[in-house]
Amino acid sequence: MPTAPSAPPTPSNPTTPAGPPIPSTSQIPDKFGVTKTTSGGITILTLTGTLNEEFEGRKIAEGIKTKKVIVDMRRTRRLASWGMSEWAEFLRITADYDLYLVECSTYAVSQINLVTGLLGHAKLVSYYASYRCSNCTQELETLFVVPSEGESIRNLPNSSRDCPTCRGQAKLEEYPAAFFETIADRSAFDLDDEVLAYLRTAYKYDLTPDLSRFRAHRRVNKGYTYLRLSGSISALPGEVLAKAGEGTTVVDLESIAFDPQKVTAWQAYVRAALTKVSSLQLVSCPPGFLESAVRPEDLSTKLKVRSFAVNYDCATCNKTTSKMVDVAENLEQLVMGVAPAGRCQTCKAPLSASLTSGQVALMRALPARERDVVLDKFLTSMREMPADKLENALALKSQEAAKPAETVPAVPLVWGLLALLIAGLAVVGVVVWKDKKQPVQVVTTTQTPVADTPQKPAFARPDWIMSDVPSSAYCHDVINRLMCVGVSSYRPTRDEAVGEANDAALEELVSAIGLKIVDPAFQDTVIAGYSSARAKALSALQAAEIDRTADTKGAAAYAAAGEIVRNARKRVAETLQASGGVAVPTQRTDWYWEEYAGDSGKKETLVFVRFDVSLDSMRALVEKYATATPVAGSTVMTAFPALAWQYPDFAGGAYLTKVGKSFAEAGIAPQQIVVAVGDQPVKDATSFARRLDEAAKGAGELTLVVKAGETPAAPKTVKRPLR
Repeated sequence: MPTAPSAPPTPSNPTTPAGPPIPSTSQIPDKFGVTKTTSGGITILTLTGTLNEEFEGRKIAEGIKTKKVIVDMRRTRRLASWGMSEWAEFLRITADYDLYLVECSTYAVSQINLVTGLLGHAKLVSYYASYRCSNCTQELETLFVVPSEGESIRNLPNSSRDCPTCRGQAKLEEYPAAFFETIADRSAFDLDDEVLAYLRTAYKYDLTPDLSRFRAHRRVNKGYTYLRLSGSISALPGEVLAKAGEGTTVVDLESIAFDPQKVTAWQAYVRAALTKVSSLQLVSCPPGFLESAVRPEDLSTKLKVRSFAVNYDCATCNKTTSKMVDVAENLEQLVMGVAPAGRCQTCKAPLSASLTSGQVALMRALPARERDVVLDKFLTSMREMPADKLENALALKSQEAAKPAETVPAVPLVWGLLALLIAGLAVVGVVVWKDKKQPVQVVTTTQTPVADTPQKPAFARPDWIMSDVPSSAYCHDVINRLMCVGVSSYRPTRDEAVGEANDAALEELVSAIGLKIVDPAFQDTVIAGYSSARAKALSALQAAEIDRTADTKGAAAYAAAGEIVRNARKRVAETLQASGGVAVPTQRTDWYWEEYAGDSGKKETLVFVRFDVSLDSMRALVEKYATATPVAGSTVMTAFPALAWQYPDFAGGAYLTKVGKSFAEAGIAPQQIVVAVGDQPVKDATSFARRLDEAAKGAGELTLVVKAGETPAAPKTVKRPLR
């Protein structure tokens, strides 16, 4: 396996970045490499270059011997199409591991943001995002450490930093800004103590342990399980924790924190654990825990209390002291509702137990337990053992996954495989796609793959396909042009799929144009207006993708989210074609399609469409939508096509950036869109200026049809002469 040594870099401060720019992704070698090291109970994987066919996700995952894994992606250039499949397999095999992604490069983050499922169950700890200077267009990379940002991460898209080149203001680009919302919407995660210590040492992250975080460590030995809990138990994962116990399980509660009103999760754990263990014993229950979290009827032949704390009052010192009571040694007194006697450590005066009625009721119900010398010895040694010598009970592989596979007789297996092969040959079909002059063979089958490992395609996809995620798109800078690729969802006909992929590619081109317009007013009003709606729709589609096969409700939600994205992309593409002029590509550079058998047996088509845009055409498009045109005392720009994400009824027009006296008196304001002059439609700033000039020559009042915000376009009466 190729290797590429790499040492963890020291990150810059995420909120107040300083120093020279970090080397761009273009300086990272394309050749894939991986190094694997271990530190205590952690495996550290460093991935470099492009994750392509050389990246063997399954092999790497199966070679991991620890339950905690850190993946360093600082020098990851990108994930190629095959690399994504292997990455998905890596995530599948490590589903029961505590997996952390650190130092993710801007390129890796963009793909994680755009491609559903690439993050999976992994915990994104840190990543780089690009700031771009509005003056000199320099790109600056900044590291963000997610746990340090907390809830404030939602506000980071509005942050800026000083450009070291021209001292201008650099702002986050659109994709990183949208990704902050995605990260903020994910559930907060905990950092394992050992992982946190490693991140502090190796990466110099300013992270502090969360003492209230729930932790669980265990040790199993010859039918006995020692389970040590600490932190708040209000959100204790009952089902997960129940799987950590076997045989006689002793739960050490000395370091827990609890709210008497929030013990539901604990009680759920007890119910689940009692169905799996032969005996569940509680040791070092803190003051107030028994009467709050344990009911008298819960105490049975399986659930027992080994020790619990009782509060004692000293009348002489006027102090309250908590003492641990051993149930076995004091059972005769306890079942009578009496606490054992004690003396004050300060003045040696007799202590008075401060018992509540709930405590007394629990004490009377305490069951006896059989003396077990081996268990007592095991418990004594475990309670003295440091936590880092115990297993993390929350990161254990499921018992089902650890069970060996059932053996199958050899001869029936051979005949079964032969029958499967014959059946498979019967359903293999050949489909021809791409274009009429260059046919390519695609093999499709309705059979479920026998092996878990995804097989490399038997057909040759074009090199320009970097992602095969349905309903996605991406643009990639080539030497002398911009390549934009759209991927359809699985559609019932090829024509539908072609149209969807076509719209996706052109919409992504519009997004790329917007990112190259450096005018601060455009960024603050236009981009800020549509980027939120766009990110929300794409995030909703990604979220629905996860549950689409769960049930009919999930499938319906996915279909609805997909329809919203398709319609928005179609409106954006149509507006671009109507207003962009000759620089808009009219012919596809290439296209490619694949045919599959759907769940209902009907064929489904996946289409990839590619558009190449020359640098001259790209400059022309940027100028088209960035140029402000003076018109009758006002200033307008060609309405940016991506506003179709923000306004479902948007179809182009002239975007007002400044209004003159005549327009203002008519109730027309900046950031409104003129869609028609009289009955003549307006498609861009030039046509608006021409039609207004023609209409201004007449007498009387002039009617403009204006769209203001979310409301439908409405006529506005403007008095002549215009000023």
